[in-house]
Amino acid sequence: MGRFEQDYRETLDGLAFSGAGKERIMKNLMEQTAGKPAKGRGGRPLRAVLIAAALCAALVGTAFATVAAARQARITYLNPDEFRQGYDDYLEEHGYSSSQYSDGRYDGSDFNLSGAASWETWWQNPDAELVEELGGTAGDKWTAKRVFKSNLGSIGYGLRQGQTYVETRYQAERASDYTSLWGLWDLSWLEERYTANPHGTFARTITYRDELRFLGIHGEYQDGETQFNLGYSWDGSFVHKDEYRVAGNKEFTELYTTADGVEVFIEMDTSGTGKSVFWAGVYGGYNSFSMFGTQMGLDDLHDILDSLHLSFLLEYQPES
Repeated sequence: MGRFEQDYRETLDGLAFSGAGKERIMKNLMEQTAGKPAKGRGGRPLRAVLIAAALCAALVGTAFATVAAARQARITYLNPDEFRQGYDDYLEEHGYSSSQYSDGRYDGSDFNLSGAASWETWWQNPDAELVEELGGTAGDKWTAKRVFKSNLGSIGYGLRQGQTYVETRYQAERASDYTSLWGLWDLSWLEERYTANPHGTFARTITYRDELRFLGIHGEYQDGETQFNLGYSWDGSFVHKDEYRVAGNKEFTELYTTADGVEVFIEMDTSGTGKSVFWAGVYGGYNSFSMFGTQMGLDDLHDILDSLHLSFLLEYQPES
């Protein structure tokens, strides 16, 4: 599997955060061996870890049911002893580990933009049967789509081994071109300031018996040394719940409230080559949003998050 295909599955499949998938994405992309202190772009020092405790009632939901307005899943940072006690209590009560307890560590790897070769492998999708290929229209904005059939199973989204599902993959020059698939986020401010990478721009849907099970959109952007991706997903089979993480696994941690009142977790660290890296995310109902990138100052990241109007994330329900 190429790097792009691996990153694709981790950033989109992983955004669904169902069971082991959630634990995998957090460990592989976000939290593995910590590095040395870093500074954001412009020389701003990263502040000490901010611990925020927000214990909330469990989010109640039913798979494939319509959600008018979802409650945001909260991230709570606990000291190592509190985290371990909570995890052990959950294990004793339920008899299995919980992906709501995330104790991974950052491995020091750099963020890299996607390239043409790995994107082409994703577009070909050699493990599935191509059944249709169409070009986009001016109204669509996306440039092309391919429709595949597969029965690989064990991919989540409420599917079982052997069930044949339809996966549609879309091309576009930038993530805002997917507004006909999902038009809630506002990328106008971001795309005026950062250049899109077409090789890191992709989207897909998964349907089973004409029922939408999954929608995922991903975009990559850069401005000089600042590079990052951002992604959105809706998974009708999984409701996001509150999550607990260990405080201190990153050099900097913040729960940032956007201009429209959404709480976004932000984590920052230093790569093995000395570059600053960051992660940010929001979960609510069946929806999730994430960012991952390098060489971005905290103020710039706040500006982007404020511009996206992420409160829509808690209201969104796709049309079938």
